[in-house]
Amino acid sequence: MIKKIFILLIILFTLQSAEAFEDCIITNDGKLTDISIEHNDIADVYPLITIMNDRNTLIVHPLKAGKTRVCVLKNNKEKVMFNIEVTEEKTIIDEVKGFDILTIDAPPEVYEYELDLPPGYRGGKSWIN
Repeated sequence: MIKKIFILLIILFTLQSAEAFEDCIITNDGKLTDISIEHNDIADVYPLITIMNDRNTLIVHPLKAGKTRVCVLKNNKEKVMFNIEVTEEKTIIDEVKGFDILTIDAPPEVYEYELDLPPGYRGGKSWIN
């Protein structure tokens, strides 16, 4: 009985921690290398390697709540710093000029579209005949 309760608690805590933080993507036109993290117990930052080997995308995976900084080298010339704050609800990354920051776990926005009626449409009748 105690073993079943223990397993149930482990499953509940695992599911809760999986939904607690949101991952983010940082993208840029240049090559991003030499990633260093001030507090690597708060967030994990790693490059996304694509088929084209652009190395212009970073994945930010929060591990626990807190604040940290990430430094990357852009085009092997310019050092860029990102301040990251991880809360239970979301991950906040300071905007840096030239970089796009996107959340992965955010639900998509709902867009409403109104389509034009095709030419010759006569209220439910076929316009072919």
